[in-house]
Amino acid sequence: MRCLYCHQWTGLIRRTCPVCARIVRIVEQDGPVVGLVGLVDIFAAEGFSRDQVDRVLDMQVRSQPTLRDRLTSELTNVLMRGLGMPGRQSPEDVRRVRRGMEPGGGQGTWRAGEKTTETS
Repeated sequence: MRCLYCHQWTGLIRRTCPVCARIVRIVEQDGPVVGLVGLVDIFAAEGFSRDQVDRVLDMQVRSQPTLRDRLTSELTNVLMRGLGMPGRQSPEDVRRVRRGMEPGGGQGTWRAGEKTTETS
């Protein structure tokens, strides 16, 4: 079987390789508690490369939101609750916003050289 994240051989039973499984475990356990800066420090201390971490965070498994989307929604909700607002950002909401921000991904985007349409 191949790893769901890096597609390297994992054996007959495992679905993730040990490196990717460790990254997922760190994000799920420590992500909402330590925040992004803390996660970067943990990943560096564990010896993971940026490519390894980005690959796991950005992989979409079975049409579910990515780990990055889930982490972003959790951190956004913590921040909003800290500011006294209801935190209702779901991972699907984050995915929708991210897709809208991709080039040509939604309304309100324009290409270089095109005029913007501003309403006053």
